[in-house]
Amino acid sequence: MTQLADFLAYLQVEKGLARATIQAYESDILAVLSHCDCRSVDETAVADYLGNRGYAKATVRRKWTAIRLYRQFLGVDTAASPTMPTVNRRLPTVLTQDQMQVFLTQPIVSRTPKRDGLMLALLYACGLRVSEVAQLRSEHVDMTEGIMRVIGKGQAHRLVPFNGWVRTCLLDYACERPEGGAPYVVLSSQGRPVTRQTIYRVVVRQAAQVGCVASPHTLRHSFATHLLEKGTHLRGIQTLLGHRSIQTTQVYTHLDTKQLKSAYQRAWEANNDT
Repeated sequence: MTQLADFLAYLQVEKGLARATIQAYESDILAVLSHCDCRSVDETAVADYLGNRGYAKATVRRKWTAIRLYRQFLGVDTAASPTMPTVNRRLPTVLTQDQMQVFLTQPIVSRTPKRDGLMLALLYACGLRVSEVAQLRSEHVDMTEGIMRVIGKGQAHRLVPFNGWVRTCLLDYACERPEGGAPYVVLSSQGRPVTRQTIYRVVVRQAAQVGCVASPHTLRHSFATHLLEKGTHLRGIQTLLGHRSIQTTQVYTHLDTKQLKSAYQRAWEANNDT
C-alpha cells in the first residue's frame, strides 16, 4: 500500500493528472490487487482477469492503462504486454446552431438564474469542460482584455477569449454572487465552489425546458462544431479546447459532413449547366 501511495503521488506531482483520473486509477489498481500481485503476476493473467469481468472495452482499456503505469512505476518490464482492446471512437452529440439559439434564449427557471446563465455561457461560448467551469478563478479572468486563463487536464494552462455575452453574464452574476473568501468565479449559494454535479443538473434542466437532450459536454462539442462550420481552423479549435493532440480535435470534422455535402451540392449546381 505504501508503494501505491507513492505511485499516486507520482501521478499528481510528476504526471500532473487530474484528481478524478488519479482516483479512478487508484480504484482500478485496488480492484486488481485484491485478485493478484501486480508486480509478480504475468500481464496475460491480468488481461484475462479484466476480460472475464464483463467490463465494456473502454473500461477495460482504462483499467489496463492504470495497471501498466503502476507496473512501470514498480520497475516491471511491460515491453511484451498483451495488446489493449481497441475502442471505437463515438461521435459526440451536438446541437445545431438553431437549437443552441433556442436553448440559450429560453428563460432559466432557477433560484440563481444569473449564475446558471453564466455557467451555460462558459460551457458554450468558451468551450470549457465542467471541471474548468467549477475551478475557474476570479484572478484568472481579465475583464479589460476579454481573456481568461483556464487550467485544464494535467494542469495545462491555456488562454481563452470571451465575448460580450460572457462579459455581461459575468457582470450580472457579480451582483448576486455570494460574499466570501472563495477565489472561484462560480459559487454555490453557500459561497463554496460549485460542484460538477450542480453544473450538470443546470444543463439537463435547461435542455428539458426546450425539449432536447444535452449534457455539459454537448455544449462544448457544439461550441467546437459551430466554430468549424463557420470556418475556424482546426488548430485554432484545438487550442481553444485545450486538446494535446490534433487527433482528438479531428473528430469534429466528421460532424460537418452534412454541411459539406450541402456546400458541395450548391457549388456544383452553380458551376455546372448539365
